[in-house]
Amino acid sequence: MAASHSHAAGVRHGWRLNGTLESRLAFQHGDIRHEVLLRHGDDALELTINGASIHARATLDGTRLAANLGGKQLHATVVAHGLQRVLFSAGERISVDYIDPYAFTEAGGHGETHLKAPMPGRVVALLAEVGSQISKGEPLLILEAMKMEHTIPAPADGRVLAFYFAAGEQVNDGDELVDFEAD
Repeated sequence: MAASHSHAAGVRHGWRLNGTLESRLAFQHGDIRHEVLLRHGDDALELTINGASIHARATLDGTRLAANLGGKQLHATVVAHGLQRVLFSAGERISVDYIDPYAFTEAGGHGETHLKAPMPGRVVALLAEVGSQISKGEPLLILEAMKMEHTIPAPADGRVLAFYFAAGEQVNDGDELVDFEAD
């Protein structure tokens, strides 16, 4: 999902002179982090997700994904918005956030974390009080985007220093939402 991959006649994407090409990816789905190891073979991939392996073949043509995962066929539309990947398949919607291993983590003026909007939307509700002690995963605010409500959780135990938007205000992709200080 992080990159387009398709086979052309005679092309061996995973071929390496002295070994096998491996790619490591990480995704966040709710409060669960999924570690993915891709091992590129001659004509297939071996996916290891959180320690479980499966053989796969996949092509991505624009937003259309066609995959065979351990013998099971999957056809989906994949929409990328910033670091979020949304898959639409058989009437279901699955949303995950790609964790960029090279992303710069901004240290705020108060030392810890500024939480940013993952996509454009509208702040529906602020769920924490400024100055209050918060536990990791506790909801801080609700953002409505793409006709769905997204809860922005605390990234760690800590304290809300400020909200940058009030309920009802529109936000853009990447706007800072919360100034949060981790313990």
